Amino acid sequence: MFKTKKAKIALFSGLGLVAVAVIAGAMLLVNGGGGKSATDSAEGKLYYTTVNEGSIASTTLLAGTVEAADEQYIYYDATKGNISEIKVKVGDQVAAGQALVQYDTGELQANLDMAVRSRDKIGRQIYDLRTNGQTVELSGDDSVDNKTVSSAQRSVDLQLQDLNDAYADAQTNIDKAQAALNETTVLSNVAGTVVEINKSVSKSNASSQTVVHIVNQGSLQVVGTLSEYDLANMAVDQEVKLTSKVYPDQSWAGKITYISNYPEANGAASPSAAGSSSSSNAKYPFKIALTSEVGPLKQGFSVNIEVINNKKSILVPVTAVVTKDDKQYVWTMVDGKAKRVEVTLGGADAVHQEVTSGLVAGDQVISNPSADLEDGKEVKAVEETTDQAK
Repeated sequence: MFKTKKAKIALFSGLGLVAVAVIAGAMLLVNGGGGKSATDSAEGKLYYTTVNEGSIASTTLLAGTVEAADEQYIYYDATKGNISEIKVKVGDQVAAGQALVQYDTGELQANLDMAVRSRDKIGRQIYDLRTNGQTVELSGDDSVDNKTVSSAQRSVDLQLQDLNDAYADAQTNIDKAQAALNETTVLSNVAGTVVEINKSVSKSNASSQTVVHIVNQGSLQVVGTLSEYDLANMAVDQEVKLTSKVYPDQSWAGKITYISNYPEANGAASPSAAGSSSSSNAKYPFKIALTSEVGPLKQGFSVNIEVINNKKSILVPVTAVVTKDDKQYVWTMVDGKAKRVEVTLGGADAVHQEVTSGLVAGDQVISNPSADLEDGKEVKAVEETTDQAK
């Protein structure tokens, strides 16, 4: 028996309805015959967190270079003459105050000896004048003799004053000659290791010539430069975390010890292409002292620097903040009812938002506010855990 096309279509459509009915029945059986509403599902639940003080992650990331914190360069000084001896060699451990370089002392020693002889000569004249005085011939006339003695005494006193002044000047010359002689011996200002020696210095070379270079290998620091934007967020004594690509599994602690108030000479503002305004690429030098063990860090290493934020603020989840009409709000729970609170915001990281006004520690804030929340409306929320309110 043949069926019409209309009948075939009706038959197939009927089968489709039966299939849909079967699938729907299966779903009802799986869900226990009813199922939860959207607000009761895991995705629809509200979560709350109790407000506490804390610190957001730092957003200031810098780069720096490791260098010696204690080192000394001894440069050749042509005014001192020729170098007669370099008293150390590469690899020597030296102490502060140890002699490193000796310049020729011949001429300066002669100057000192001459100054000493000149002073001693004056000293002998003073001794003779005080011991022997001045001979005066008396006439036998008391009146005349008294005047003669008085005049002679004044002369002796004046001579003695002049000689004492000359003796003091001679001693000053000795002190200067001795200081110049002492400077021919160059001493170490730091304790460390001799890493460089240069015996081929020349008087005709006008540039700075290093003779000895000493480094304290155990005292390192990190140096670098800040942009004007980073400068506004950093201060001396802030703690930092240092990492190196050479040792990715290690980190070092440090503290900012110096930030310059003045940019580097080559970091001044430069005029823009239009000429009507200027763009600044100013760079401000900074220094960081290592406060943890140096370990495998070496001079010349490049390091990444994360400035640790120790500032304590009221923190809420970033998801808790709602913006409306250019104002920011959070929803709190008070006695089981929702309350919208206007807040002032500070900085933020990927998880937390600083709140500078509007909340206090202990407030309960809804972490994932829904659009149907209303002021004064009863609300049920579950205390947030680490894997909720995502």
